[in-house]
Amino acid sequence: MAPTFYHYLPVPMADKSESMLGCRRLGRRGWLGVLVIPLVVAAFVCLIVFAVRANSTACNDGLLAEQECPNVTCLLELQLNQTRQDLLRTMDQAATCHQTVMNLSASLEMEKAQGLEQLIQKEELQGEIEKLKQKLQEALEEAERLRQEKEASSKEGETSFGSSLQALSPLMVPVYLLLGLIALLA
Repeated sequence: MAPTFYHYLPVPMADKSESMLGCRRLGRRGWLGVLVIPLVVAAFVCLIVFAVRANSTACNDGLLAEQECPNVTCLLELQLNQTRQDLLRTMDQAATCHQTVMNLSASLEMEKAQGLEQLIQKEELQGEIEKLKQKLQEALEEAERLRQEKEASSKEGETSFGSSLQALSPLMVPVYLLLGLIALLA
């Protein structure tokens, strides 16, 4: 058999029994107290740490920012809605302006076409006026020629009544031509 070697001194039996009795005296309440007291102390320390952190400036600033956030969000949503309404109104105005521009362009094209037609009519009328002036000039020359012929024939001995009737006749031709020209221009 091998020798036994103990590292501790043997304790007398009487000491062991007293120490055992002390453990038994604590009982369930004692053990419960030993376990609950450190838990209460730990909870109290956690509560203190939480209170310190909860009352810190960073936490207060965060709480204040969290309370202001809905106000800012509401304001931003209101501004966004107003901007959307302004955008819709602007788009409506742009559509109206575009339609107005299209209408004005069509009107301008019609005016150009009418102006071109009027210019063509004016040129045609000026051509007719030139033709009528030419005819009037020819008629005046013819009337002058006829007057000169009649004067020559009246010198040959026509009666005064016949010569006055013939003198009025050449003056009537330009008057009729002038009245025809005025009627064409009107």
